[in-house]
Amino acid sequence: SGRWRPDARAQALADAVLADDRVHSPSSITTRRQVGGTSVIWGGRCVPFDPVDFDRRESIGAAWPIGYEDVVPHFQRACDWLVCGRAVFDADEVPTLRGRPLVPGFPDGAVRNSALERWSLPTDFAREYGRRLRASATVRVVSPVTCTEIVTEQDRPAVRHLAARALDGRRLTVRARRYVLACGGLEATRLLLASRAPAGHAVGDHSGHLGRWYMAHVEGGVARARFTTPPRQTRYGYERDVDGVYVRRRLSFAREHLREHGLPNVVAWLANPELPDPAHGNGPLSFAYLALSSPLGRWFAPEAQRWSLTGRHVPGAPYGVARRGRVSEHVRNVARQPLATLRFVGGFGRNRFLARRRAPGFFVYSPDNAYPLQYHGEHLPHRDSRVTLADERDALGMPRLRIDLRFSDADVEGVVRAHEQWDAYLRAHGIGRLEYRSDDVAGEVWRRIGGGFHQAGTTRMAACPDDGVVDADLAVHGHADLFVVSSSTFVTSSQANSTFMVVALAVRLADHLKRLRGR
Repeated sequence: SGRWRPDARAQALADAVLADDRVHSPSSITTRRQVGGTSVIWGGRCVPFDPVDFDRRESIGAAWPIGYEDVVPHFQRACDWLVCGRAVFDADEVPTLRGRPLVPGFPDGAVRNSALERWSLPTDFAREYGRRLRASATVRVVSPVTCTEIVTEQDRPAVRHLAARALDGRRLTVRARRYVLACGGLEATRLLLASRAPAGHAVGDHSGHLGRWYMAHVEGGVARARFTTPPRQTRYGYERDVDGVYVRRRLSFAREHLREHGLPNVVAWLANPELPDPAHGNGPLSFAYLALSSPLGRWFAPEAQRWSLTGRHVPGAPYGVARRGRVSEHVRNVARQPLATLRFVGGFGRNRFLARRRAPGFFVYSPDNAYPLQYHGEHLPHRDSRVTLADERDALGMPRLRIDLRFSDADVEGVVRAHEQWDAYLRAHGIGRLEYRSDDVAGEVWRRIGGGFHQAGTTRMAACPDDGVVDADLAVHGHADLFVVSSSTFVTSSQANSTFMVVALAVRLADHLKRLRGR
């Protein structure tokens, strides 16, 4: 749906009706209808799910029909497609990082500091693989047409054909032996909801789960970590592995600790002070804020990242309630630190725009060894958090989605408890403590809550048709010819953003389809 370049008319097809626009971000910044999809605008973070995510946990109330051992063999090929290096996500397994903790004296125990996220180039799939797609003898890219319905046989659960339309009125029918919906988290769900099964219900809604269990992540910042160790020995920013790939450390919990304490899977990393608030007194940060909020900001970062970093309203953004100072205050910060700002502009500009592997961002050193702590955690499955079809229709006649994303007190409680245990661990080892920005920590979490970028759960995977939409091989239950590869198939949301696991599941599905074809 869309062309090789951005198309405003195609993008408008994704507009949705939001039950609460304070909780869910608009589709204009969370999706992209063009060849390459959302890879065109993503930041490049690559993080897998953890073994604990596939455990049956009483506190979560849902379980995957596959195990960690079923997906980990596909991690390296996912890394290859995403161009993020080796499938190694632990600093202790990287020779150049082994034995060098986040701060001196920080052991891996109940709390770990060796978990890594990897960063892609970032890879725009249309740019990276467009030439191969155009030259392929076995792949045909048809654009700009949008699939509007899965037409099924009248007497059995099988696909007769796909109906598609172009904005100029042309119609297209697609017939194949097998079909894979790879339309993103919400659009795959919307297409199923808009299509009728022989029994009369929506395709995939045989047990009432289609569109339900909509999950995002809980994310934001409510505290800062103040370390009592030598400031210059704190690994506060990006590091590079043996292949030159950017990686970043995370605070996480051991699998056994999460299970013992009934905690959701929550991680955190050291961050910068809030860019919009000039009280940070930092020239480079003020320069970055002025650049990102200017008309030229689109050249420096995707719109969603700019909204988040500059304190505009993006539900779930870490700086969603920051004070935005006057431009003059930021200019004064730059004027007070001209040399530091020039060094920052030169160094970051070179690494961001001239290097083959672009720096994913920047961090500033804190002389007092205190850094804001950015958390990113599991959004617990909630049956009434859901998407449905609205009465309003798009330019092609498809019903738009109505999105009702919901969070609960349990989501907030999990974040609060995670911070309490991080604080206790730092204090117990004499290396630091957490300092909260407010006495009402739960209230601060609630003020930052929201989502829309990571769209999980609405076609959940299940071993039994009564419990979900697709099976362990991503086939819609009851269908041998219809598959979904999307974050919507996730049973839980983990601590990880969706991209890496979507690609890993896509590779796994490709192998499965090859085996079916061989038979």
